[in-house]
Amino acid sequence: MDLSPYKTLLNRLVPLSYHNDIDGLLDSLLPEADKETRYQLQAEVSRLTSPCLRVLDLRSLFNEPCQLVRHQGLDHRLPERLAHRFYALLKDFNGEYTRGLYEILLAELAALRKLPAQFNKVPWHLPSLGLQRKESRLRFVTPVLLHLDDSEPLQGNSLDISAAGLLVQLSDALRLPEQVNLSLPELAKQPGMACLATPRRYRLKQDTNDLSRLKMQRLEEAPDWQQALNDFIEQNRPRYGLDAEDLYTTVKTQCWGQALLETGLSLSLFFDEQGELQHILTNRYSSKTLAPWQQEKPGDLLTTLLSPERVLQMSRQPSSATLLYSFRHQGQHQPYYFTASQQELTHKQAYAAFINEGLRTGTLLCYYVNIRPLQYDEQTVNALDLQGIRQLQLLKWQLWLTPLPAPMAPVAEKVNIQQLAPFIRPQRLHSPTITPQGRQASKRRETRFKLQSALELTLAGKTVSGHTEDLSSSGIKVLLTEPLRLEVPCLVTVHLSDLNKRSPQWKLKGLPYRVVNISGNGKSLHLRIEGAEESHAAYQFLTALFEQNQDKLRARPETHHTPAWLTWLSRQTLQQPSAPTFLLGRNEGGFYLQGAIACLLQSSLMSFLSNEFQQANFSRLVSRQLLQSIFTQLLRPDGRHHHCLEIWTASAANNSEQSWLLIDPDPNRRAFLQDPRHSKDLRVSLVVINRLQLRQLDYVVPEWEKLTQTSLYKTQQLEQQLAELSVLSQIFDITEMVLCQQPVNRPAASQVPLPD
Repeated sequence: MDLSPYKTLLNRLVPLSYHNDIDGLLDSLLPEADKETRYQLQAEVSRLTSPCLRVLDLRSLFNEPCQLVRHQGLDHRLPERLAHRFYALLKDFNGEYTRGLYEILLAELAALRKLPAQFNKVPWHLPSLGLQRKESRLRFVTPVLLHLDDSEPLQGNSLDISAAGLLVQLSDALRLPEQVNLSLPELAKQPGMACLATPRRYRLKQDTNDLSRLKMQRLEEAPDWQQALNDFIEQNRPRYGLDAEDLYTTVKTQCWGQALLETGLSLSLFFDEQGELQHILTNRYSSKTLAPWQQEKPGDLLTTLLSPERVLQMSRQPSSATLLYSFRHQGQHQPYYFTASQQELTHKQAYAAFINEGLRTGTLLCYYVNIRPLQYDEQTVNALDLQGIRQLQLLKWQLWLTPLPAPMAPVAEKVNIQQLAPFIRPQRLHSPTITPQGRQASKRRETRFKLQSALELTLAGKTVSGHTEDLSSSGIKVLLTEPLRLEVPCLVTVHLSDLNKRSPQWKLKGLPYRVVNISGNGKSLHLRIEGAEESHAAYQFLTALFEQNQDKLRARPETHHTPAWLTWLSRQTLQQPSAPTFLLGRNEGGFYLQGAIACLLQSSLMSFLSNEFQQANFSRLVSRQLLQSIFTQLLRPDGRHHHCLEIWTASAANNSEQSWLLIDPDPNRRAFLQDPRHSKDLRVSLVVINRLQLRQLDYVVPEWEKLTQTSLYKTQQLEQQLAELSVLSQIFDITEMVLCQQPVNRPAASQVPLPD
């Protein structure tokens, strides 16, 4: 029933309902209402006056400081205007924080956000880390007693509760011991939960920024506590559950990371323990990045740029990034490849000569490079199949390779090519594996059908039972009742016992199959027909079965899939991105900051881009008007997708409060800011702005389906946000490159542009 015509009436009924009978109020205020209308109005008043447990923390949405508003064990962070409104509304709602009060504040928040303002601030995200708490939990407020030695118990309130952990709010900020005993006196009064009154030992993890909010984890094995809390959570999850919120945050972060992988400029390269390039993860813009290194095979010359010696040298300092330069000199008989890092050129005082010769040849390339080790754990191995383990067992290092605009340096009258001889790298023709980002083609080309049917496998005289998960004319996926350890590939004999009973004339016994893969810790086998298909009894039977039962058997919808090992590589890549990344949405109110991905390798740049609350501050470099201008340029039908800006920031050297922020400054201003007599704290940031086209993105996020099953509303909310996602921007610190440059004497022959 639409209650919008009764909005004014409801606004009067809610405050009056605390002191008057609702039936009497309706008799006097709306005597002509029918029974159904009266029932709906009573239900709506009951809903609006029910307690609300959602915390309003709006620090990420407003530039102005947000006030701490404490009420009934919940800490809200609201701007001054909404904080005053919160206290005013409490009078109408009998001093209680209710659903009605919460919805009024949300409506006023939406109106505030439409007002012109700078980019919204958002917290930094570390992507692809998944859910931090695997167990179910509730946002539930109940008294908690902390039992300290030789003192009275300290009382606080729980903010959320799970079977093995708690988030507790104290009235005062106190520094407590690492381990404390804890009990839940009010919950213990409920039937079957008396055990919660007995204190249990918990481990404490205090946030140094807020000593009044405690994260606690139970240390003692207590089956009675475990059972009682699990039962309580299951009973109350429909009302208080937070699983949907956790999944929503995880899926959103995964989608942001995938947008970065699919549309960013960077290549993700993987090396083995010897420093040899093995695998390249690419996207649709990687072809132009790889083009200068293609010779006989795609991407084979990348091993010349990144030789094993260079990779192993970089791996000794995985927490630092470097700038890598390269150019090709065409000799009389063969090409010569020159490669050097910024540190090598600076140490040997050969930067100007190297850059000049590279600009003269017109093949100068510049890359931003950072490296990190790959970390494996037992949980990762258990989630992979045998092919995935083989793919990953050789990989040791992951490297981001990002093309940058070639630098401008003075062009000398004469350059002696011999002085660059130490930087010549021999040509290496090792061909790595190139894998496009996104879904991969299925290895079974024929149609697959979901059909569960009992079968038996015979291997080395041993018979194992199981059932089919899906079938095709040439292959079977089998789930076994007990795991097997096999050397793949190997031959097995299959007996389709259930299908053979139904169709004895086909003789579906003793069928030869080859095991091509194992997953699910040895319980899932992937089989393929051994020998000629036309003479194989299973091929003939299944082909006839599928032709006659197309309407009864449901075809498997996935024509493509993402291997588990590739998903793992993508998430490992994103745990330490190549640069701080901002994701911006665009709606009728203009651009707004939707998310920010942190890059821990660039700590100084991260500090510069953060405010006092450790939130991402994109407007420190780019204004809304400048972004609108760039976005308009990227909308032109010239095929360009990226736009680069050099942003110079510095403060005055005379200790005054004057500071500068210049965008692509001319040579005179560059020289002025580089002079230490005029400025200090010089920083040059390269901002790469990339227009996102959501119709080109294909989010392959395993948690998406689980989120849809848990909360359709959250899925719809996420889809709306992703539909507004329009710009992705990465920021690189190129101060080191700029400080080595001098004004240009004459123009270079040509430059290698960024891929469009």
